Amino acid sequence: MGNEAEESSINISSIEMFAMGGFALFFAWMFITFFWLFCEFPPDLSIGTRDLSQFFVFLAVPAGYAVMHVRGRNPKFNVFSPSVVVSTALCAIALPAVALAMHLGLHVPFPVVCVLNFLAGAAAAAIQLSWLDVCSRLGADHYSRFTGLSLFAGGLLFSLVAFSPIIMPPIFGILFIVLSAGFLQYTTKRVAGNADRAPLESVENTWRFTLEIEPSFFMFGVVFGITFVYLFNSGSEPVLIGLICTMVGSLVVAILSIADKQLSITIYQRLLVVITVIACIAVPFVDGAGQLVCSCVVTASWAMFMAINYGYIVKKCVVAHESPLFRQAPIRLAIPALGFAVGWAVAALITMQFGAHSNAFMYMRLVVAALLVITVMVFFPSKAHHPVDGLSPDEVKVTTTVIAADKSDKELFEARCAAVAKLYQLSPRETEILGFLAKGRNAAYIQEELVISPHTVKSHIYNIYRKLDIHSQQKLMDFVEDFPLD
Repeated sequence: MGNEAEESSINISSIEMFAMGGFALFFAWMFITFFWLFCEFPPDLSIGTRDLSQFFVFLAVPAGYAVMHVRGRNPKFNVFSPSVVVSTALCAIALPAVALAMHLGLHVPFPVVCVLNFLAGAAAAAIQLSWLDVCSRLGADHYSRFTGLSLFAGGLLFSLVAFSPIIMPPIFGILFIVLSAGFLQYTTKRVAGNADRAPLESVENTWRFTLEIEPSFFMFGVVFGITFVYLFNSGSEPVLIGLICTMVGSLVVAILSIADKQLSITIYQRLLVVITVIACIAVPFVDGAGQLVCSCVVTASWAMFMAINYGYIVKKCVVAHESPLFRQAPIRLAIPALGFAVGWAVAALITMQFGAHSNAFMYMRLVVAALLVITVMVFFPSKAHHPVDGLSPDEVKVTTTVIAADKSDKELFEARCAAVAKLYQLSPRETEILGFLAKGRNAAYIQEELVISPHTVKSHIYNIYRKLDIHSQQKLMDFVEDFPLD
């Protein structure tokens, strides 16, 4: 059984692979639409004005998360409903369609471009939230592997499209978002009814993140927004290089997730602080090529930050699963997105006032890097706030069980199983299977008793072994038998 657990930790199921493909298509659309197309369009506008037009995209992303949070309080709202998916896909299609129209020589008024930018940003928030919720329902183990590989594949798709004739990127942008929406509908039909995940209509508010970490996430977003403006102002080639570098960061996260899934989120974030700050500090002291290299290091850090943050949000919802991710995560996702919008706005205003690569722009990056360090030093929580599972001790509802001394052997066994399940946050189905495993039953017996598929049984058994950090059934039986009861 231990070997099965190890094998399951590496293998990717077909439905998870399918979901990764859909999420990758979303990221490819985002790279094309948010950054690539508008390096050249609208062609008759100054760099500063184009920066301002793109600001509406990044302003809309946190606004979209806020709308999802409000709508999520209504149990009848379902982010996977065909009406929501179709409407968000249409909003996402509009922006590359406008870029295609401008490429064909049609005049599109600047206010229309800004409005469509805003709609695209809001749509991105909804679709991204949907894919993360799908990840929480897959029964996967390495959540950062899912997000990291999806982001990596999205960057790969983008890079392939970016080298195609200029008329192709907007066409592929439309195609990618349509395919992503189609994949989303298919995948949710397979996983939305997962009995081990919260019902879609549940609105229980069962978890929160420590507030101390939010200022740091906001400042990370500011730094990333400023860096992307620098690349955006430098032309299409630096943007292409910077976005390709995101593949490096996302792939590193996916590998680390598999190699050491117990690495604390605080270690990741502090590592990113060091990398990001060093790159920002070096910018004013190097030439143009060096500045590009530093900016690419920051974009790689951005990819790592995104994949890690997404992975831990998914893990949080899997552990405290009384409510779907799309109802609980929007505000957390909105914090760094809002920081990105603020960073983009500040950089755009300085570009309009002083020029794209003026000394004021460089000094601003130094100031923001210093603010990031100060924010982390003042607000960033200690490891005690975020153990290796990414959770805070006070973030999950915990109840205590009083065990009477005169219990029968059967009652004591059941009490021990219940106590283990409570301590290690097992789902109801995992708790049920734990009882069978602790009695020495094998997978075939459990499958027959519970009338579930062999794949489902193996997935649950693997999750139990992973959560308890046990690698054989005999050790699990001994663990349950010796588990202390108060």
